[in-house]
Amino acid sequence: MCLADHEVRHLCHHPLLFQDLVVFVAQLQHKLLDIHALLDYIKFVHLLLKTPPSHPPHANDNWMGCFTKSTEVCEALYFAGVPVWLVHSEAYISLTMNIVHSV
Repeated sequence: MCLADHEVRHLCHHPLLFQDLVVFVAQLQHKLLDIHALLDYIKFVHLLLKTPPSHPPHANDNWMGCFTKSTEVCEALYFAGVPVWLVHSEAYISLTMNIVHSV
């Protein structure tokens, strides 16, 4: 750990190199999160979207979820166990829709 601290302090004295490294690490994290999300989608969501269950599974608390304006997409993702937020004016929401919490 001490060696890593030394290297970080050394890089801080070279601002251009250090800034490039920070940007590179951020871009790498972004790509890795994209890959992780795609693998989760393929592993869990894709099958449930193709053959939806009769009742929705418990939503995965580790997922951020999805915001959508489409009621069809909202329903499909809900039955796949994806946390989903329907963005609509109250006037366009069906009376039969189960609303847990209105924001």
